Order: sequence, then C-alpha cells, then structure tokens
Amino acid sequence: MTEPRSRHRAWIEVDHGAIRDNLAAIRRAAAGAQVIGVVKANAYGHGAVAVAGTLVRAGVERLAVATIDEAAELRGSGVEVPIIVLWGIGPDDGSAIVADALEPVVYDLQVVAKLDVVAARHGVRVSVHLKIDTGLGRQGVGPDDAVELAGTIARSRNLALAGTMSHLAVPGEDDAYTEVQVLRLARVLDGMRSAGIDPGLVHVSASGGVLAGTAPFADAIRPGLALYGLQPAGCSDRDGVLRPALSLRAYPSRIFEVTAGTPIGYGLRFRPTLDTRIATLGIGYGDGWPRSHANNGSVLVHGRRAPIVGAVSMDGLTVDLGQNDDVTYDDEFVLIGEQDGAEITADEVAAERRTINYEVTTALRERIPRLHRDVD
Repeated sequence: MTEPRSRHRAWIEVDHGAIRDNLAAIRRAAAGAQVIGVVKANAYGHGAVAVAGTLVRAGVERLAVATIDEAAELRGSGVEVPIIVLWGIGPDDGSAIVADALEPVVYDLQVVAKLDVVAARHGVRVSVHLKIDTGLGRQGVGPDDAVELAGTIARSRNLALAGTMSHLAVPGEDDAYTEVQVLRLARVLDGMRSAGIDPGLVHVSASGGVLAGTAPFADAIRPGLALYGLQPAGCSDRDGVLRPALSLRAYPSRIFEVTAGTPIGYGLRFRPTLDTRIATLGIGYGDGWPRSHANNGSVLVHGRRAPIVGAVSMDGLTVDLGQNDDVTYDDEFVLIGEQDGAEITADEVAAERRTINYEVTTALRERIPRLHRDVD
C-alpha cells in the first residue's frame, strides 16, 4: 500500500519494525541479559513516547532517561515499567522521584540521605542504582568509597539497592582500558557481596559494550544508539543486522532556473559555473540542520545525489539540481535515509559536520514532525 503524501514541508520517518528487529539482535548478542532501553534525548531524536511504547510492548524490562522531566513525560503517556534516571538527581528532586516511582542513579551521600528522608515522609521505599566511576571520570562514586555508600543504602528502611552500575569510556576502541574498568567494577561487587550487600541488577554495557561483547557477568545491558540502528564510534555491527530506524525527508518549496554566476542565499556563498536548476527545501538550522552544511553535503532525489549549495538559513536550504529537468514539486528529497537503492547515512552526515552520529539525530528538533511507521 502506498503511503499518502506528507502534508509537511519536512518530516522524520521512524521505522518501528527496524527498532523491534534491532532489539531482537541486541538480545541475541547478550543472551540472558535484561534490557534497559535508553530513550533519553527524545529517544535520540526518534520520539521518546512512541519509541518507549514499542520497546515496552517488545518486552524490555526497564527504560532509562537522563532527566526527571523526560521520565515524567513517559509516565504521563502511560508507561508503567521501571524507569532509571541516568544523570543523577539533585538534593531537592526526591518528591518528583517518589511521585513517578522512578529509579534514580545515586553516587553522593548527601543525595542518598535526602532521598531517604523524602521516602520516609511519603511512606514508600525508593529503588536506586549505585553508580561506580571505574574510569570514565564523569559521574559515580569512586571504587574505594563504593562499598561504604552501598552499605548506607542497604541499611536504610526507605531505600532499596535495585542495581549497581558503571559506564565504559572506550568500548571497542581500547580493550586494555575497558578491561581495567570491568575489573574495578568486579572488585567493588566482590567487596559488596563480602559485606553481605546484594548489589541488585548489575549493568555496565551500553551499545558500544554490547557490540564489543564486554562484561559478560552483568545481569543487564543499556542499549541506546544500537536500538535505533546506529553504531558508536569504535564499534562495529559485526553481523550487519542493525537497521537505521530514522529517515529525514522534505518536499521542495521552490524549483527555479538560474544562469551561470547567479548568487544564491545569504552571503552569496554559491554562484553556479553553469546554468542550473535550484530547489529550495524547507529545513534549516531552526530544525537542527546546521549552518555547517553551507556548500557541504548532499541530498537524494530520484535516487541521485544533489549537492547542498549556499548558506543554510534558519528555515531553509538550497540544492543544485544541475541540468536534471525531471524533478518536480511532487518528488521527495532525502537528507538521511534510502531512496531507489541509494543511501545517505547519519554517519556520513556526521562526518560532514565533524561530529558523531549521536549528535545528528538528537539535534533534530521538535519542529520537524515525526511520522511513526509500522507501530505494532
């Protein structure tokens, strides 16, 4: 069945069949491990509420977000599975944690103490995940202090140690450093168990660690990027089974002919050397397609590449169609995705911007509508 034409000037299509297939591949790569589906930053730009629904229906045991507000959005949409708040919490966030029955990541005695008081006041027991800084140097309690903090949590009547976790700095890139991180976590876990403390669910590997086969002793994994069919730097989808779920498309708002030397766009940054046709697309840096694409990158139309030319403005960009006179206002232009056997990947776009694929998809703003396909 042919999909109806989008009524939008530019839009994102999210293939939920690809997300389900990617989840199945991830489960095969980490057989027996629970899956904590990471849907922070609007599910890496794919649409958190819709993606979370698909993941929950597909059986993920937990979800993870970065902030309390992201978690509240999911709870408001009807998500009932446990939700981990990965980026920690402030000392005054306890009431919000209790209200939405969230599982915060903790690593600070002050926050643990205040959370204990709030939980007692509300007559509930709050589940927390203790984060160990094994070498990323960002968040977490140091290995030397971890067992003591774990003991404080374990002795509390108002807190439950639901999990113990860490995060890898260079999975798939530096095996020796990764092994050191894993060993540090293993030693902390041994110390906790020797002290009679149940560490709960142990999780360390995100997408990079899963693809690199790291930490087989862990009980759970935290895939994010891989769920969306993308690969972290330094890691590879060895079996080639991951499928990108996101494509970015647009219709032209203007197609016009220009003569050689005619300036195009702000700053007059492009002047064709030959007579040509120009297409204007209604997507710009206000939508998350940055100015660094001035005279940089390309789009697909009829499965052919056409270069982006001139400056990118807040609401639009221009494409050089050359002498092709078969492009019409009814033709889709693809900025990310496949068309007629050709493809532009998020990795390619990231290279043009000198960044990583994470930033390409998460940069796409809410002004661009998400059209969700193959939702079960």
